[in-house]
Amino acid sequence: MKRYLNIFLFEFKHFKKSKTKIISYLFFIVACIFSINNGFELQEKQLDTIENIQNKERESISKLIGWFENGEKGPEDRSWVDITDPYWSIRYTPTYVIKQPSLLLPLGIGQSEQYGFYQKLSIWSSPFDSDIAEEISNYERLINGNIDFSFLILYLLPLLLIILTFNINGLEKDLKFENLITIQAGGIKKWVFCRLLFYTFLVLITINCLIFSVAILNNIFNKEILQLILLSNLYVLIFIIPFYFIINISDGSTSIAFKMIGLWLLLCVLVPGSVHQYANLKYPVNYMTDFLDANRKDTYDVFKFSKEELNEKLLKIYPNLKLTKHAKDTAVNRTIVRNTMSAIVNKLNIDAINKIEQQNNLKNNLIINSYWFNPVSFFQNKWNSLTNSDYHSYSLFRKNIQDKIDDRLKLLVFECWDSKRVNLKGYNDYLKILKQN
Repeated sequence: MKRYLNIFLFEFKHFKKSKTKIISYLFFIVACIFSINNGFELQEKQLDTIENIQNKERESISKLIGWFENGEKGPEDRSWVDITDPYWSIRYTPTYVIKQPSLLLPLGIGQSEQYGFYQKLSIWSSPFDSDIAEEISNYERLINGNIDFSFLILYLLPLLLIILTFNINGLEKDLKFENLITIQAGGIKKWVFCRLLFYTFLVLITINCLIFSVAILNNIFNKEILQLILLSNLYVLIFIIPFYFIINISDGSTSIAFKMIGLWLLLCVLVPGSVHQYANLKYPVNYMTDFLDANRKDTYDVFKFSKEELNEKLLKIYPNLKLTKHAKDTAVNRTIVRNTMSAIVNKLNIDAINKIEQQNNLKNNLIINSYWFNPVSFFQNKWNSLTNSDYHSYSLFRKNIQDKIDDRLKLLVFECWDSKRVNLKGYNDYLKILKQN
């Protein structure tokens, strides 16, 4: 046991004397700290934005309540607005759907800079409006300095391990004294194992300390932080274990380095790149053409419908409308159907969105099925999932937006078709529906 401890201590002394290894290690730590700081800045920016949005929302609602209390119909410069009409009271009520940033966001930005995290709803809103569907490529983010901590762990950490370990047993073979090591250490494999174990502990302790620092700063100690630590530790092992065998079967430092770099290229570049290329060929990016068609051509067609056609389509969407006052009237009220026709456009949007989401799900399932030979994509997607910055997190966010839109339009349609008049009590009831989680 003492022999193995001496080997471990020997590697520590060797590490301290190697300027290349020390500089590479420190550079990696500085990059990680910089990336975590970027994550904190992004998190703080989102939280500040959310607070401003909520303040503006409260101010707008207070203004509407003031109109009701003072017996005013609406803004002085808009005489046509009447907030006692459900159409105007609902339309003037600001409703935001917000995706709260995860407390683990500093450890994994993921897609949080690609998509918006809030949306202000109107009667014409959709989950794919341009304000929440902006895309910025990863290259642009890196150029702008927004380095992701998860990117460093998944793609640069293996390179650090190569720098730290490529000359283990390589230098001995280069200088032809590996047999002497065998005699002194009691076996070359044990020698390699103990030296490799030092760098394994060094990297694991470093990563775990960085993750724990975020947990302490954000005061989070839950299963997600533990899963993130476990995930990062397992990721280190999927490189350390092959490196152990590469070191033992190689003839020298050059051979070890080339084989390690080849493994990194295979796992981190070639396999994920090939899988994504195949996925893109099988399920090409549609650039939301179905949705755009629904918003352009089909929406324009809706405006061309007669009031009778609009009336019929609304009844198909909401069969229970036949119980309302307007449905029982023999004459079709043009104002009522025109004020509620946005529900028809919403139905067109939903049909188009379902096609887009279905195609995205097929593409995601194809990538999921590749995890058994594509571990880096698994670790990346799992990491982003724990930080709530992956595709599925934003898919749930879009679903939440759509649910809020549906609730808003359903309230609008039924209240208008029932020819309701709104007072302060009724408006507070509206708020409970529009603001419910």
